[in-house]
Amino acid sequence: MSSAPATVFSRSAQTLVRAVHDGLIGTPRLAYASLDMGPLAFMAYRDWRSRRGVPWPYEDEVRNGCVLEHAGYQLTWLTAMFGPVVRMSSQAVTPFSNHWAGIVDDAAPDFSLGCLRFADGTVCRLTLGWVAPADKSLLVVGDEGVLSVEDVWQASSPVTLRRRVRTRGRDTGYLAEPEQLPFVLPPLEHRYDDDAHDLTVAAGVADLARAVLEGDRPLLSAEYSLHILDVSIRLATGQTLDEEIDAPSPSATRLWGDRFRHTAEAVVGR
Repeated sequence: MSSAPATVFSRSAQTLVRAVHDGLIGTPRLAYASLDMGPLAFMAYRDWRSRRGVPWPYEDEVRNGCVLEHAGYQLTWLTAMFGPVVRMSSQAVTPFSNHWAGIVDDAAPDFSLGCLRFADGTVCRLTLGWVAPADKSLLVVGDEGVLSVEDVWQASSPVTLRRRVRTRGRDTGYLAEPEQLPFVLPPLEHRYDDDAHDLTVAAGVADLARAVLEGDRPLLSAEYSLHILDVSIRLATGQTLDEEIDAPSPSATRLWGDRFRHTAEAVVGR
């Protein structure tokens, strides 16, 4: 079992996580995360084919819903930066229900809006769906600046830092000019590129193999991945109203390091 290793092990994700943990923007306070894939109902999805000519299984996709299928791609970045989700609320709706009525009888919600609070206190607004125009960005606001990534599905999407600067009077432009951070990982020798997504697909398999050979736990352990699945289901059903979430143990993943150990122990022991 794993959870979206293709994106959280990317150069972009690891650079962003390192920047947050190293305090480049001070204490993180707020994140805006989006995984809006564009309005599927307006696209020629019946004609989509893989490079091998396999049709896209749109009926299964509509039944499962993009919220449940895609939430992990953002949640792994967010939990790697801020620790486990400890409280959340969400809503899920199907704005294009009339379109799917003639295709499947049990279409899943195609849009979800979540408000997540993480172990370190950071709050995130997360949107998922295939209703709004495509937006796969991630923005982190801290005391000393802002970090951003334009596309979390591109392994080498630039990570941009805008530092906080002094303002005067009623000036609201408190950020300096953007600067691109150097990646903390080298480019991959082998990668998966399907013309739409540049993903670090093999990294999860490599980490699992390392864990087996060393008698260790993979970074995306079953306990950690179950937490991602739990939050994903809550987002997909939209029935969570400011609820506390059972957090995994502090040792669920070394992605957290020691940063959330005391916080997570307090949450688990409450």
